[in-house]
Amino acid sequence: MRRPGYADTDMSDQSPQSAPAKPTTAHGSDREPRADARRNRERVLRTAQQLFATEGLGISLDEIARRAGVGPGTVHRHFPTKEALYLAVAIDQLRQLVAKAEALAATSDPAALFTLLSAMMASGAENVAVKSALVAAEFDMRTAAPDVAADLTRHVTDLLGRANAAGAVRPDLAVEEVMALVAGAFAAIRHADAETSPTRAAHIAQLILDGLRPQPQPR
Repeated sequence: MRRPGYADTDMSDQSPQSAPAKPTTAHGSDREPRADARRNRERVLRTAQQLFATEGLGISLDEIARRAGVGPGTVHRHFPTKEALYLAVAIDQLRQLVAKAEALAATSDPAALFTLLSAMMASGAENVAVKSALVAAEFDMRTAAPDVAADLTRHVTDLLGRANAAGAVRPDLAVEEVMALVAGAFAAIRHADAETSPTRAAHIAQLILDGLRPQPQPR
């Protein structure tokens, strides 16, 4: 199984007596500029993420291309298999979460940890089918995207330390337990058949997050 990846090559030629030929911008063409190729790939990822969440994993690559407004060749060139697209969607989600974590780290909010964990659980709930498909295909995100996964864990660790110093979380909480609870939230949401109900998924996530807060001391 090939992992997702692509190399878009600008194939325009330049002769000594002529200006560079303008590359073709038609969708699916191998001659599209690199910037256009990146935008097309981003459009396919966003469209696939939405369609996998709302219509399931059975949707074809050609239909994803149609909904994204690109040619089938564009999708197949970037993502030669459905599994490659699953993996790319999951890694892209991780990158979005890392970006959110970086923004939260720049604030002074002691409860930023809960904001990030809520986003992580919502992201996982929305695309639990993709994650299940990767598990079935024996993909490990920590192996497929070790740097991105490590960045996210590092941000969770930092935000946990901030929350701990402010007394916003229970003091006996370790980052490994936090990450385990996030993974457990995906399983709980799926067990409750709440993947297609953001309200129910958010309620389950909130129940889990409430367990991370300081507990009242018995009198």
